[in-house]
Amino acid sequence: MDENRLPELPQESFRPMIAQSVQLEQFLGEELIFCFRNLDGVHTFTTCYGDIYKTVNALRDYVRLLESVCDQWELTGFHRATYEYHAEKLRKIADKLQAGIGYDYDKAVERCKKKRAKKSHSSDVGEDALLLTVQAANKSADNKKEAAPYEEDTPWEPELE
Repeated sequence: MDENRLPELPQESFRPMIAQSVQLEQFLGEELIFCFRNLDGVHTFTTCYGDIYKTVNALRDYVRLLESVCDQWELTGFHRATYEYHAEKLRKIADKLQAGIGYDYDKAVERCKKKRAKKSHSSDVGEDALLLTVQAANKSADNKKEAAPYEEDTPWEPELE
């Protein structure tokens, strides 16, 4: 299976999973001035690094979503071309924004995958402890059965005379 292709779109996959420190949040909240020229003149607005960062992540995630549903929904012709066109345009917008703030979405995803792989190796300590406890309990129950006098294991009740 292709790692970039989503087989399904479960809700859990789209819940936020990032926690940032207060200091980082303050840095990300510093205002930046955006300027662009339009037919009716120059426009400016203020935003912050954190907003651009979140916008880049949202755009690139949406690009991945558009590309994955083309195969998943078996889109062809005009519908597929429309999805691919929008995905390419959004990727270009995200690339411009990330270049402007010195961010690399692809590297961030790779770091996240490596970190997740590391955690999966050592994250089941609680499960291991629980498994050992259950095994020890089963072993002690078996030992008690062996030490107890012989009792016939039968589903029938003894007949009373």
